[in-house]
Amino acid sequence: MQLYYIVYITTIFSFFLHSNAFIFPYTACSRSSFCLNTYNRQYGLSKYGKEHYLKKLNSSNVTEREEHMFSESGYRPHAPSEIDDLLSLFNGTSNKNLTVSGLQIIFNPGMFDFQEDGEESDEGDDEEPEPEKDENYRPRRRFGYSSLGRSSSQDKKSENFQVVTNSGITFSDVGGYDSIKSELYQCIDLLQNHTKYAGYNVRIPRGLVFEGPPGNGKTLLAKALAGEARTSFISVSGSEFQEKYVGVGPARIRELFGLAKKNIPCIIFIDEIDALGRKRSSDGESSSSERDSTLNELLVAMDGFKNTTGIFVIGATNRADLLDPALMRPGRIDKRVYIANPDRKTRNAILNIHLRGKPRDATVHIDDLVEITDGLSSAQIENLVNEAMLNALKNDKKYFTSTDIENVMNRILVGWQPSEHQFTSNIIDIIAIHEMGHAVVGLLSKHHSKMTKVIINLSAPKSPGYTVFEASSTTILTREALFEHLMILLAGRIAEEIFYDVSVTTGAINDFEEALKLAEKMVVYYGMGKNIIYPNMSEKYKELIDIEVEKLINDAYIYSDFLLRNSKDYIYEASELLKREKIVKAETLLELMQQKYPNVFNLSTDHID
Repeated sequence: MQLYYIVYITTIFSFFLHSNAFIFPYTACSRSSFCLNTYNRQYGLSKYGKEHYLKKLNSSNVTEREEHMFSESGYRPHAPSEIDDLLSLFNGTSNKNLTVSGLQIIFNPGMFDFQEDGEESDEGDDEEPEPEKDENYRPRRRFGYSSLGRSSSQDKKSENFQVVTNSGITFSDVGGYDSIKSELYQCIDLLQNHTKYAGYNVRIPRGLVFEGPPGNGKTLLAKALAGEARTSFISVSGSEFQEKYVGVGPARIRELFGLAKKNIPCIIFIDEIDALGRKRSSDGESSSSERDSTLNELLVAMDGFKNTTGIFVIGATNRADLLDPALMRPGRIDKRVYIANPDRKTRNAILNIHLRGKPRDATVHIDDLVEITDGLSSAQIENLVNEAMLNALKNDKKYFTSTDIENVMNRILVGWQPSEHQFTSNIIDIIAIHEMGHAVVGLLSKHHSKMTKVIINLSAPKSPGYTVFEASSTTILTREALFEHLMILLAGRIAEEIFYDVSVTTGAINDFEEALKLAEKMVVYYGMGKNIIYPNMSEKYKELIDIEVEKLINDAYIYSDFLLRNSKDYIYEASELLKREKIVKAETLLELMQQKYPNVFNLSTDHID
């Protein structure tokens, strides 16, 4: 004898809403899967027990039906242990004795996807507490929910933050900075193999700060660190924690670290961390109080994961002096890495990366590019090559030339405006003489950084002429180098006086301002005056400082005047060349000096006391 049961239309409709089942109009829905012999063998129920079971099985209440079919209390030791077995019982039934009065159900395995925590994949539902997993625990199956449910997606993002599992960037994408990379490799090892340090009684570093001028790859290095370590990466800005509502900042800190703990190992990168970690104030203003509360929450969060390995905090700032000492202490931020403008080797590596896929002609040599980009940041170097290629394409050229590089370089140095300055020919003559005064003293200086080129650019927003020197490779300067810099600053006005007497221009205003500042520093701060130290609170010593500053400037003026008056013919010819070419390099000026004006070439500043 076979057991037939009726599945009512309400049950079918519920399956349709909650599952991936395929429903077809057919005959009376009867199944012989649970025949009496099989039913009695597996469940051993009485007649009334069978009727009660079928009533529950066909209940219009979905929750009641599912609880009875699949819950832990409804489980029997001989029941089908796998979903595939259950499907085989249902779908393998013969339909020979069906009558035309109902529906046939075809079950799809997808309708039996489940999550072990009992949580549905619908993101609108509330979370359910995780059941205790004892030895008899069997996860609760639900109809029609994917196994890739909400828990996996929520672990990767929160309301305000998102986890990047693959940054797509490695150290090979970062040109140069080899010493910094070698330092970061230990951080990678700490994230990947932190257990190997457990036996050495060492504290695992929890964070570092990248500091230095903007545009040198602090963010890129953080992404590359995450890519090399193959860890999750959360990137945020320090300003994201500043809101007008009280309590939002601390709440976001808790949200951020809570998300990181779900994705261990994880790197948290906070760009412009000075907006978040600025020194706490005591002015009592509400805005400062809210910022301080946010910082306090960050300090607690960084201490709070001392027993949770695998979270590493990286901050980036170009104002490390503003950061709170409590944030920068060891135990929170253990390493400080200064990323300066790239050196020669790093510039070469950066150029090789950004020149890929950008055709150039034979006039462009990478060694020349390395030279002219001295003092530029990494971002400026990338921009130089990119703008040169765009400039070539704008002029219908398929490759860029050294001329494109020069044009872009001039814009980087002094800017650009759409229309040129409208100067008379006489003013342009004076500009050329003025710049050649700077250039000649720069060429003859023995201790100052090297002069590279002199330019007339009528499209520059401010000064139409300027002389370019190499960036200094050191922050330690001698008195001779500083004094020669004073001479160079004054040389422009001196050249105007030599050629035009009292008919001088206002072009030296910035030169005089810089010369006065430098002379005061030499006397007051650097101890390069007559006395080493001058007490700045005494009126007597203020007068002495003024006298020393005046003497320094007058001495520099005398020496520059001597060099330029003995170079008058050379200055005139070089200025004519500058007016024609607009850009004259130091090599060209030296060649002219050696060939036609050897007396000027033999002049130098070596005799300066």
